[in-house]
Amino acid sequence: MTFVRQAGQATRVRSAWNQGWRVVLLALVWISFFVAVGTRTAVAADPPGRSASLVAPIDVRLHERIVFSLRAARAGHSVQERSQAASAALDSVLDDPSQGGARIEEQPGTAVVFVGRTPIVTLGDDDAAAAGGEVTLHVYAASVASKIDDALRAERKRSAIAEHVFSLSLLVFSGLLAFLLFRRVGNLAGRARLWVKANPDRIPALRLGRIEVIRPVAIRGAVSIALALAHRIAQFGIAYSWLIFALSRFDATRAYTDRLAGFVLVPLSALLGRLGAALPLVVVATIAAAALGIAVRFVGLFFGGVARGETHVVWLPRELAGPTSVLVRAGMVLSSIVLAAPLITGTDDGALSRAGVVALAALGLACTPVLACAAAGVPTVFGRRLVPGDFVEIGGREGVVRDVTLLELVLEDSFGCQVRVPQLLGLWHATHVLGTAPLASIEVVVDPRERPAKVEAALVGAALATCERARVDLASVDADGARWRVSGVPKHAKGAAALADAVVTAIASGGIALGRAGPRT
Repeated sequence: MTFVRQAGQATRVRSAWNQGWRVVLLALVWISFFVAVGTRTAVAADPPGRSASLVAPIDVRLHERIVFSLRAARAGHSVQERSQAASAALDSVLDDPSQGGARIEEQPGTAVVFVGRTPIVTLGDDDAAAAGGEVTLHVYAASVASKIDDALRAERKRSAIAEHVFSLSLLVFSGLLAFLLFRRVGNLAGRARLWVKANPDRIPALRLGRIEVIRPVAIRGAVSIALALAHRIAQFGIAYSWLIFALSRFDATRAYTDRLAGFVLVPLSALLGRLGAALPLVVVATIAAAALGIAVRFVGLFFGGVARGETHVVWLPRELAGPTSVLVRAGMVLSSIVLAAPLITGTDDGALSRAGVVALAALGLACTPVLACAAAGVPTVFGRRLVPGDFVEIGGREGVVRDVTLLELVLEDSFGCQVRVPQLLGLWHATHVLGTAPLASIEVVVDPRERPAKVEAALVGAALATCERARVDLASVDADGARWRVSGVPKHAKGAAALADAVVTAIASGGIALGRAGPRT
């Protein structure tokens, strides 16, 4: 009960903290918005005091700022019309700093004030006289030009300040929105993954009729991966969009906006264009890949049933079903890449065709030892150089030949175990064909005073009586005895004991005295 109460208190504290955080965040958003609006309004509204004049003037304004006043009509235009035209001209050049400052072009009796190539106002002697005092037209036009320069400079500075403040406010506001969206996307993705984990039975398998093409476990894994990718892509899109917006708000960073947009959007648009152009090919390739996947799945299920004993096939034992399944499915995929890819793409130089060629080359390199064994075994098998029953010795391995295949020799050693010798080993080691039995060798020491011819004749007779091929050698002679070695191939596999018995019988019947075995040299 205490744990439940503490968990409830922790949940309420977390909920209260989340609500307080949201309130603070919303307050910051509204504060930034009101600061931006208030700053722009405060900068725009700065009407200076009007100067009093004896003659009621018509003011020429730049926004709410009085620049100068006109008091006389000219060339059929009233004072009000002239003031309105001058105000409109000032508004048109305000947003274009490249126009430069005000300049005066004078003619006899007139002075035209320009800002760049835009005429602002045309002044005459009547305007100079209406201004009061002993003011010439040149001096009056110069004062008007100076006031226009001051007004444009001040308004441009205030507009720049307002723009910067407004941009900063928008930057903060957009950052808060991006942060909220970032967290919202993370929450939605987390909920989706938890739902998939908590409801595994609600995600079915992909079936084609009664054949289960993709299992539910694989579908759940694919859905989880897709949700994780979508989560990261959405967060990247939010961060990227906010970064583009933030960089575009300021003149110093606006150049980086185009670079960043070109770095991501240009390759993406090119990729989408290529995908759109290759859409029919993609559809056909998708259908072909789906058909190949179904076929591979069907083959896997078939051989799986054979391995489990559910399906009985005369030509395939159960223990070979697994390896055969791997070979058949790999062959299907490889042949599809090599043969079907050029038909689908319409070219022999596509990526799939090259992948098939590379796979074939890799398979050929991997099969080189096996093919070499088969090539070395062709003369042995078809030349019948070895037959079952022969006793052979090859590469330090000896035994009775039980089977001869293209890839290996199957021998049986003295313990009855199988020894499989690859045919390729015969290219580096000589093969000794001994016959039907292994080579037997016996050493006997006789009295050194016995005549060697007598001893040799007795031993040769004993060896020929029991062996197909025999050899008698005098190994050494010393004061203790003469060492003789009798070697031969017995007439049957168990003839080594018969050879020993024949040697002992021949020595005894010949009256040959035995010697003493000395140390070997």
